[in-house]
Amino acid sequence: MTDIKLTGDFKGVPNQKAFRINKKREAIDRTDVRVSDLFKRDILDASKDLKDTTFKLYIYFISNQDEYVGGLSKVDVINKTGISESSYKRAMKELEEKGYLIYSHQRAIDSQGENLPLYDFYARPQT
Repeated sequence: MTDIKLTGDFKGVPNQKAFRINKKREAIDRTDVRVSDLFKRDILDASKDLKDTTFKLYIYFISNQDEYVGGLSKVDVINKTGISESSYKRAMKELEEKGYLIYSHQRAIDSQGENLPLYDFYARPQT
């Protein structure tokens, strides 16, 4: 199994996680549907499926470029979304339980060569 290098010059801290963004859709057998329309539908579906604070975390993840690999900073999420630390923990749990955020058995490597647990984020829940 190959380790994944974090994007940019990122140095992790103890107990920090890393994430990888996955926005790709399965093959589409209809030519009349644009991928951007499907992506919008993913976001609208998530807004109905997730609690409000969890949806804020979903938006935090999905606002990154596809295939981006970065360190997950709880402080950055809290500062950018305005959610509390306890809401952050509940939101992370909900994203995992509903299949949007899945632990990868790969490891992420920061700029100092340290290993971080890697989670894959998906625009649609993986079942």
